[in-house]
Order: sequence, then structure tokens, then C-alpha cells
Amino acid sequence: MRATGQPLLHIDVLGPAELVTHAHEPVQLRQPLTRALAVRLGLARGKPVADDILIRDLWGDDDAARPVARLRVLASRLRSALGEHSGALQRTPAGFSLQATPADLDAVEKALSALDPFRRSGDQAKVFSTSAAALAHWRGDPLADLDGVPFAVAEREHLESLRLELHLAWAESGLALGKYVEPELERLVGVHPLHERLVGLFAQALFRAGRHAAALDQLHALRVRLADELGIDPTPETVALEEGLRADLAAPPKLRTSLPLATRTFVGRRKEQAELLQLIQRPGLITLLGGPGAGKTRLAREIAGHITETERPVAWLDLAPAQPGDDLESALAGAAGATSGDHSIGHSAELLSGALLIVDNAEHLVEQLAPIIDVLRCKASDLSILVTSQRPLRLTGEQLHRVAALTAAEASQLFRDRSGADPSPAVEQICTAVDRLPLGIELAAGLTRTLSVEQIAQRIDHRLRLLVRGLRDAGPRHVSLRSALNWSYELLSPQEQVALRRLAVFAAGCTPEAATFVLTAPSAADPIGLDDVERVLAELSDRSLITSGGERIGLLETVREYALDQLRDSGEESALRDRHAAWCVELAKFGGAYGPQDQRQLLGEPELARRVRLEEPNMLAAIDWCMGDGNDPGRVSEFVAPLGWHWMSRGMMAQGSEWLWASLPALPAGTVERGEALRGFAFQARSVGRYDEALQAALECAEIQRALGNDRGLARTYHVLTLTSLGLDDVYGALDYAHRAGKMARTLELPIVLGASLNCSGLALRMLGYPAEAKQLFEEAYDIWAGVRDDEGLVLASNHLGVLAVQAGDTAEGRRRALFCLRMARGIGGLLGILDGLALLATVEAAEGNHAEAVRLLAVVEHQREELSSPIQVADEVSALSVAWTTCREALGPEADRLADRTRRQSPETLTAEILATPA
Repeated sequence: MRATGQPLLHIDVLGPAELVTHAHEPVQLRQPLTRALAVRLGLARGKPVADDILIRDLWGDDDAARPVARLRVLASRLRSALGEHSGALQRTPAGFSLQATPADLDAVEKALSALDPFRRSGDQAKVFSTSAAALAHWRGDPLADLDGVPFAVAEREHLESLRLELHLAWAESGLALGKYVEPELERLVGVHPLHERLVGLFAQALFRAGRHAAALDQLHALRVRLADELGIDPTPETVALEEGLRADLAAPPKLRTSLPLATRTFVGRRKEQAELLQLIQRPGLITLLGGPGAGKTRLAREIAGHITETERPVAWLDLAPAQPGDDLESALAGAAGATSGDHSIGHSAELLSGALLIVDNAEHLVEQLAPIIDVLRCKASDLSILVTSQRPLRLTGEQLHRVAALTAAEASQLFRDRSGADPSPAVEQICTAVDRLPLGIELAAGLTRTLSVEQIAQRIDHRLRLLVRGLRDAGPRHVSLRSALNWSYELLSPQEQVALRRLAVFAAGCTPEAATFVLTAPSAADPIGLDDVERVLAELSDRSLITSGGERIGLLETVREYALDQLRDSGEESALRDRHAAWCVELAKFGGAYGPQDQRQLLGEPELARRVRLEEPNMLAAIDWCMGDGNDPGRVSEFVAPLGWHWMSRGMMAQGSEWLWASLPALPAGTVERGEALRGFAFQARSVGRYDEALQAALECAEIQRALGNDRGLARTYHVLTLTSLGLDDVYGALDYAHRAGKMARTLELPIVLGASLNCSGLALRMLGYPAEAKQLFEEAYDIWAGVRDDEGLVLASNHLGVLAVQAGDTAEGRRRALFCLRMARGIGGLLGILDGLALLATVEAAEGNHAEAVRLLAVVEHQREELSSPIQVADEVSALSVAWTTCREALGPEADRLADRTRRQSPETLTAEILATPA
């Protein structure tokens, strides 16, 4: 009888002992004897164990020095290690007890008890799947970390006997189902060379694979070992088996279906399965292409399983163990079931006629395999061939089927199927971090034995170091993500390896032109010339290590992390990071001749804006490098300052100002570069309320522009001084700088700057109480910006006209202007324009008595501007929002703040889409 009640802890014993809580949090037991005590009590499943039994089991009969005291010290250490779960360890008159259960052992014992009913009913598939699932609980040698503890020796023998019993059930049922069990049986025979039943099963598996001589050799060697070591003869069953195999040699050859192990349910890819099953019905060659860990082999197994149900013969040829130069024709003959010494392609073709041949893991042997497959499909009638590989065979008529990542829903389902977890954001985060690749998901799910899903999600960014505990029978390439990637990397030529690791400097993919710029960086070893780039990229694409669809080249995050490790080890990282930063400078040069106001017109061009958005992660990576290990902060200004309006439209003014501030000490006084950085800093800094610093930077910039005779730069700097003065409530100073900027802009034909100076003059006059004059200036600015298609400018001017309308009591016009701003800002992706439009609409709603809607808008604007560290800078607009808040709180009472708390974190973009979708 087992103790009743829910155990507080689980202890896993089918490998190194691991104690975990019900929340899957590991309990660290660093001292072996403390761990041994927990295991011994856990095996009692909550029942008390007497002191004398514990002393004997932990120290043996010969070590009796103060045993009771030592036991109590050990129990105290265990209780301390349990922490908040210390109540699970209890002391009773009958001895110590631990509210724990050996969860993995219980699962195995339950599986073993279910096997006999399945056998009696003839359900070999159930026997196979049940035993395989039970074997998956083993994580290595049971209690491997408790060597020398007396009870562990006997317990380990017991656990190993359970494992052997499961292996026998698995192998017998696998043979009955035509599964591929030879490699595991070979390993087991090496461990248990005198086990007749096991050796007999291995001999049967070898015979079915066409290795008849090897099968009979196994039985002969067993006979010799039994005689030499035990002095006995084989059992009648073993003798009958040998005689039966010899008799089968006289029978005509026949293809036997032998498939590799598929121990778990198959999740996802239903559409792909259906398409492949349809294609497989016809003779032909299909190659499943995919990168490491994409699930090619598992998909092929599933296809093969469906085909065997139709009684069509299936042959499986696994090339993973093969090396270049190996005899592939003989390997093919073995898979085809050849019993004679004839290993010719013609004989294999005869045996395979009408069958499905699956060739797995072919990427390292495609040159050697392709001609064999080409001859085979000509000689064999009605033969379908399915190849899994990272590279195509490049044969006429070959149909390529890309095995891509799972969909988000399939990835989540696979993780939950393997781990038993419930749907959650953490599950989605884990699946995304491993690029929704089945191997990564399976490895991550396996960690739930010792970590909670949330803990895995917190650590998943270090995926290559974390995901290292795959199933032992998965093969050496699939025990970890790194092993799978090592295999693929080692198959590349030296030049291809150089290319892969260099591409890793790009944080979010790149254009072919950018790839060429970085790949052709000067290198003493393995240089890549311009003429080589296209070929090398095509080869990496063929091997599914990069994505190259459309206009961009990319790497999965798992591949990129691996390639970055290789880049660091190569000693090239510093040079390649510098090259990448130089490319970012080239990217930003289009804006170098423009001030921030002019850049926004360029970024208003959809194609250009899209390109800059796509390259933003690359620029951020280059900034991190230059500010950190690259030790080149001055270079940052070369691609941050020319793209000032991009950072502004993205709501990244605080970051932009910090980057430029950090770059200034590296830039010599009086230079063009320092002047551009100063103006860029001032423009960004005043947006986040750093007015005094912005003013000093802009004044220094103005001095540099005068000294250099750069009138265009000076006009733009006067505009930055205008904006900064408005933020400082220096209205007359703002009017003065706006006048200077406008005068120079008319002379130099700078329409963007001219519109900006008129707009700011309007703001100053509106704040001074001259609404009619302000409206005239806003409208003039609007017309100028409309003439040069400056959408950002149109948003600004329309918003300011809307504020004037609301101040005059015309809320209908204010609403119209607000909706126009939201529509335009949403179209160009301008976050600050969206926030201005929402703020204007909030004052309209408050004035019209729609207090709940006004609160929602006010809360989102307030929260988002706090997140951006970007306060509203115009005094009368700040006052208008304050009045709106007061009106709403007076109307709604405490509910106003409760409503604000519930809604403030809504995305401004989502809220804007909702507003624009609502009929006027």
C-alpha cells in the first residue's frame, strides 16, 4: 500500500536523482548522502522508514559510528535544502517519511502492468508505443550519482531489470510491426551478451535487414559464450530460431518493411502529409529539404507508416552513419532485402519494384548518391523514392519539398503534447525562440522535468547552451541543437563556413547588396571575391542554412546564434562588426545632406521608409557594437544623426539622444561631423524634455555652421532652436529663431524648413493669444507641406488647426482634424503623430460630454508619452489636456481613475485602428 494524499515532491530515479516540486522547480541536493536519503524515502512513497533500516541502507552494516546522530544530521540537511517545502519531511515514531513519489518509476511500472493485456489481445502497436514511451523516462543510468551507497546498488539492479524488460517488449513488438530496431538491439547485446532472448531478437532484426550471415554469426557467438562462460547449451527456443533462419535462406528474396523507431505521436504538418501521400502514389523522386532540426526524418517516418498500412512495401536506408567513399550500393541492397551476394543496383531495383524507398540523411553524400538513384529509378518499375536531405540531388524530375518551421499553432501543440503544459505566453515565447523547429521544441519540452515553463522561457535566449538533453536514442546529431548545427556546419566548404559566420552580423537579415558588402571584407584566410558571392549564397540556401526568398537574405535565430559563436572563435568578429557598422553608415548617407525636417519627407516615401524600418535591427546591433566592444562611439553619429526623423517617428527619441550624446566626446570641435551630431542631439533631446542640454548643443551647432559657411545647416539649426525655445516657454525667443529660419529657408528654397518655421510661429502666436494670426500661419505651412507631399508636416499643421478649433468651441472641426491626423499618421507609421491626434480627440470627447471615451484616450496618451519620456511641449496643449482630465474626474468621480488604470496600456496603434473603423 502507498501512502495516500497528494505528494508535495517528485523524485526522478531513472537517471541521476532529481528532486522537483509540483511547480517543476528543482530542489538542489548537492551532498550525495542527502540526495540518497531523499531517494530512499521517496522510494517508500510517503510511508515511514525505520531508523535502523535507513542506517543500514545508507551506510551498510559495517559503519555504525553514532549512526542515529548521523542520520538526524542528514535529515536536518535535507529539511534545510527543502526550504519552503520542508514540511514534506516528517518524523514519526515509525521513522522518517517524505511526502514524495518516484514519478518516473511509477509511470514505468504502470506501463509494464499494461503490456500483458495488450499482448494477449495481439495489439503489437500498443505494446510498441507503450514500451517506447516508458523507455523515454530514462535519462541515463539509474541513480548514477549514488555510487557507493548500499541500497542504491540493489535498487539500480532492479531498475535496470525493468528497463531490459521494456526493451525486450519494445524490440519484439517493433519486429512484429516491421520497425527499424537493429541499432538499439546491437547496443543492448553489447551490454547483455549472454541474454539469449535479446541476442535472438537481434539476429532476427539482422536477418530481416538482409544481413543473413551476420544474424547467424550472432547466434553462433552466443552458443560459444554460453559454453565458455556458463558451461551450458542454448535453450531449445534459441536452437529453433537458428534452424528457422537457416531454412529461410532457401526461400526466394522478398522485400521486408523495416522502419525506424517513431516513439511519440506526430504533431502538425497535416497538409504536407496529405500532399506527400498523394505524390508518393506515383513513381518518382521527391526530396524533403530542410535545415537542421526541421523534422525531415520524422515527417518521412510518418509518411512511411501510412504507406505500410496499405501493404505496399517500404524500404528505409539511413545514410547518417555512412561516410564518403562507403559502398552505398551494398547499403542499398541491404535495405532492399537482398539475400544473395548480388549487391548490384539492378538486383536492388528488381527487389524494390512497386515499393517506396526512403533514403534518410543524404546531405553529406549527394554527389555519390545521385547517380545511384538516377540508375535505380530507371531500372525499377513503379518505384517511389523519398529522400531527406539539406541539399537537393539535382536530378531531372526531382520534386523538391521544403520542410519549413511549424506554424505557431502546431509549435505550441507539439510543446504541450511533449510537456503536458497548458497554453500560455511562455509556451509561445519558447517556440518562437527556437524558430518553431521541432527539434528545438522537443528539447525545450524535455526540460520541463526540472524547470517550469516560465523558467525555460526566461532562459531560452541562451538556447544553444540550454537545449542539450535530447533522448539518447535520437542519434548523436539530435541530442542537442548544437550537435545538429555542428553536423551541418562541418559539411560546408571553408569558404561557405566563412560566409555563414559573416552573415551572422546582420541582426534581421539583409539585402543581397549588404551581404556582398560584408562577405567581401578583406581576409587573410578564405577570402570571398565578388564573383564567388552569388554561388556561395546559393549553396547556403540549398542547404537550408539561410533564407533567400524575395529581396532579403536571413538566418534563423538558432543558426545565427551558432554562426556568431563560430565568428567569435574565428578571430574575425571585430573586423566584421566594423564592416557591418560601415555598411550602416552607407545606408544612412541618403539623409546626410538633409536636416531632420527634410529627412521626414524622404522617409515619407513608402519604399524608403520600409527599407529603413527593415534595417533598424541592424543599426541597433551596430550601435551596441560601437558603444561597447567596438569602442567607436563617434561612428554612431554617422548613421544616427542622418536618420533623426526615423528615430523620432519610431518614438525612440530618448535612445537617439543618448547615442548622440555619447558620441560627442569622440568628435573634434568645429568639424562638420560634430555639427551634425550636435543638431541631431538637440532635435532628439528637446523631444524628451532635455531642453537646457538641447539649447546648448544647438547654440554650439549654430556657431559651427556659421564658421563653416553652411547656410543650409544654419537654417535647420535655427529651426531646432525654435522648437527648443518653445519647450522652454521662451515664446519670443521662438518667434525670433523661427523668423531667422524662415527667412533663410525662403532664400535657400528649403520648403520643409520654411513650413516648419511658419508652423512654429503659429504655435507661438496661439500661445500669446492671437488665434486668427496663428490660423493663417498654420494654413500657410499646411499648403507648403502639401506642395512637397510632406505627410508628417500635414499631420502637425492639421493637429494645430484642430487645437485652435476646439479652443474656439468648434468641436466638430476639431474631431474632423483629429481623425485626419490619425489616418495620416497611421499610414506613415508616425507614433508621435498618432499620440497628438489621440490627445486632440480626447479634448473633443471631454468637451462634448463623452467622458468615459475621453478618459480612455487621455490614459493611453499619458502612459505612452511616459514610456517614451516625451512630454507634450506646448503650454496651451498641456493646459487643454489638464482641463479635459478635470472635467472627466468631476463627471465620473473615482471611476475615472479606475477606468484609466484598466485602459492605459492599450496600444495606440490598436486604439487608432478601432477609432478609424468606427462609422462617423
